[in-house]
Amino acid sequence: MTSYDDTTPGRDRSDRSRLRAVLTLGAAGAVAALVVAGAVSAGAGPTGSDPREGSALVTDWTARTDGQQVLGGEREPGVPTIQRIRHDDVQFTVTVAPARPGPNLVRIDALHVKRPAAGRPGAAGHATKPAWVGTSEESLVKAVPRPGTDGLWATVDLPEGSGTVLVTHGRWHRVPFAVETGTDTPDTALWTGDDGPECVAAATAEVLTGALPSACPAAGLKQPDEEALLAVVDTLAARGVEELAVEHDPSARSQQALAAVTTRAEDLGVEVVDPATAPGERNALLVVSGWADAARSLAQVSATPLRRQPIRSDGTWLAPWLLSPGVVDSTAGAMVPLDFDIRTPEARDFSATLATYLPGQSPTSSGYAAWRSQHAQDPLPLALYAASRAAYMPSQPGHEGHETQVAWFPGGTVTPVGLPLEPSAAR
Repeated sequence: MTSYDDTTPGRDRSDRSRLRAVLTLGAAGAVAALVVAGAVSAGAGPTGSDPREGSALVTDWTARTDGQQVLGGEREPGVPTIQRIRHDDVQFTVTVAPARPGPNLVRIDALHVKRPAAGRPGAAGHATKPAWVGTSEESLVKAVPRPGTDGLWATVDLPEGSGTVLVTHGRWHRVPFAVETGTDTPDTALWTGDDGPECVAAATAEVLTGALPSACPAAGLKQPDEEALLAVVDTLAARGVEELAVEHDPSARSQQALAAVTTRAEDLGVEVVDPATAPGERNALLVVSGWADAARSLAQVSATPLRRQPIRSDGTWLAPWLLSPGVVDSTAGAMVPLDFDIRTPEARDFSATLATYLPGQSPTSSGYAAWRSQHAQDPLPLALYAASRAAYMPSQPGHEGHETQVAWFPGGTVTPVGLPLEPSAAR
């Protein structure tokens, strides 16, 4: 039987009513539904698709009855669908977003949940096998990692109305998931492009609270992020930095950030240069691109022999939305301005909720910002943090988990190191 969770933290009664799941089908209902399915096997299929017959009906029925809606509720067009199926002792969690007709981004998380018996082919191997995704056997594409994030990702074209996303990880392993896309056809390029994983992280965090997803973070620069970036420029100028290399990408948010940073730097007498330019004596790198570009550019530098790496006398600085393990992993360490601390009860509650409902997905600052926006949590005063996935400081008595075991960055650290300079003090 399929079970639905309607007790998601943050959902009130009206939210649960709006997203309430269809009641679980009992044995009699399942038999009746199969009879009906057989009766309509020659009838019309999903809106805009050919009639479904034979094995296609079986696949559709399996997708609608075997997949557990992780967050409860009905499959709703425009709301990322997150479903889970346990198959061959592997727990597959599949997220499809934005759940609209046309190109959609699919995230796959596979978790081995049971050690196989001695002598039996290892289910643990299934969890690490490649996965393919599509709407049919003929349309399968390989799901691959993306820079700056975890999970496996693929882009799949979905029809209007009801559809099925097929996930396969071997000849005999086909796992179907049902999806409803409706008839609206918005531009989904932001979801399927480089910023798609961040869009999914933010939307997922909002859906976790019972809210509908809002715009993708990369669609524009928000005021708190702009203020944080300007505070970084002020601080670097006060320290005597003469050149500021700014890594950016074509996204709207990055372009707006570049413009804001450039204007402030010029006002303070700091030259903005291309990251490829050989750094001068007093130089810092500020990264305002999205997760993918940031991870790629930082990893490229880290992979360069040390003697050939650019020397940044005043370090590497990340935009607030780049606090993601996938990005921080790409560099030896960086500074980031934040208006929250991952050690607070609120931030730990967010990471615990992710671990409960979406195991395998790492907390990120973008996800937490979306989560916090639905919880009326006031931001902390802006502070500077040193972020690194390699923890060098020994654990303090009574605080062993803070340095190396916090769920946000297991094995690493996000340590407060001071306050940024007040804007008026930098002029």
